Amino acid sequence: MPDPDIVVVGGGMVGLASALALGERGLAVALVDPGEGRARTSYGNAGVLSRGSIFPMAGPALWPKLPAYLRNADSALRLNHAHLVRVVPWGLHFLAAARESRWRRAAAALVPLTTAAYPAHERLAERAGTRARLRRSGWLKLYRTEAAFAGAALERAILAEHGVALEILDGAALRDREPALVRPYARAMLLTETAALSEPGALIEACERLFSQTGGRYLRGAVTGLAPEAEGWRVAYAGGAVRARQVVVAAGAASAEILRPLGYRFAFAAERGYHRHYALHPDSPPLTRPVLDTGAGSIIAPMGEGRVRVLSGVELNARGAAPDHRQIEAAAREAAGTLRLGGPLDNQPWMGSRPSTPDGMPVIGRAPRHAGLILAFGHGHIGLSTGPITGELVADLATGAEPALPLAPFAPDRLLRWPRL
Repeated sequence: MPDPDIVVVGGGMVGLASALALGERGLAVALVDPGEGRARTSYGNAGVLSRGSIFPMAGPALWPKLPAYLRNADSALRLNHAHLVRVVPWGLHFLAAARESRWRRAAAALVPLTTAAYPAHERLAERAGTRARLRRSGWLKLYRTEAAFAGAALERAILAEHGVALEILDGAALRDREPALVRPYARAMLLTETAALSEPGALIEACERLFSQTGGRYLRGAVTGLAPEAEGWRVAYAGGAVRARQVVVAAGAASAEILRPLGYRFAFAAERGYHRHYALHPDSPPLTRPVLDTGAGSIIAPMGEGRVRVLSGVELNARGAAPDHRQIEAAAREAAGTLRLGGPLDNQPWMGSRPSTPDGMPVIGRAPRHAGLILAFGHGHIGLSTGPITGELVADLATGAEPALPLAPFAPDRLLRWPRL
């Protein structure tokens, strides 16, 4: 079989969207991935596709919460303290990014990406036959107290500056909009320019089928080596090797490990997260849109057929460490006070690792020291949402077209420099 024009490493949302976009541009594409569908971060996503998803984890609100975070006294974040020494570069960058000026800069950089995300999802869904899974329902951020709502004033101001549409609801209006909620909330923010994608894993499976149907080569196996050669690149994987003139590394949380032998030391961490599915009580109204309970630091998302997905906050730990279910168990207890839940529908909670950059922005661009190497990873919590538009940007880079969006804020070399604190 002839060599492909380009190899994509990674079969999550970003990798698959890149492979499909490259194929649309007329390139012969091979995709290398272990093929473990449930292990992909895209599989476990809440399915929120929001123009307002522009805020990194590192922001001004971090500082008053930092003592509780360090003691594991806040359910939104759980730390394995022994692991922190392994992510010191990430942590230094993270703290440097937790200033209002940097938060605002990141939000401004992310707005074009998140604005383009939904139209790109629509284009992909039409091709993959999954349009029925997309619904412009909006999503809710819930505040248990007036003080908590007031504490998010800066977030609302920045959203308004960028023209992100939202509505503020009091407790009575919230009950009218979302009667499934039984916990009283003081206020809610409804982000109206948001779609919900039910069963994200089904979209990934549909994209895999489309890739094969349109002539793509799917090579199953974990990448074991990536090396430049005279005519391009050699990608070794469990099961063989493949050569191409160009390579795209879109392997999520594994990307930094794959690139390390080439001399790249990215400030990077894996944010582990968990979810579990629950049935709604037969007498409960359906939950019509995803909700973020800011008091619990967790999300509940409808997944159809009377089911909801309860998602935990962030766990900073090694990707391969044994699961720690304390966070998802706490999230489930809180969810049981928010909705009328039935029993769990999964034998065990799902766990995955989000690829986290300290400034909350993805890496999208050409590698600074190697021709023919394109990087597309580090999307954190918005990989599913911005995967399709990232794939189109990757195709622009690979074919020499002018990128459809400004890529300077996402340049790889920004995470290869030591931060000024």
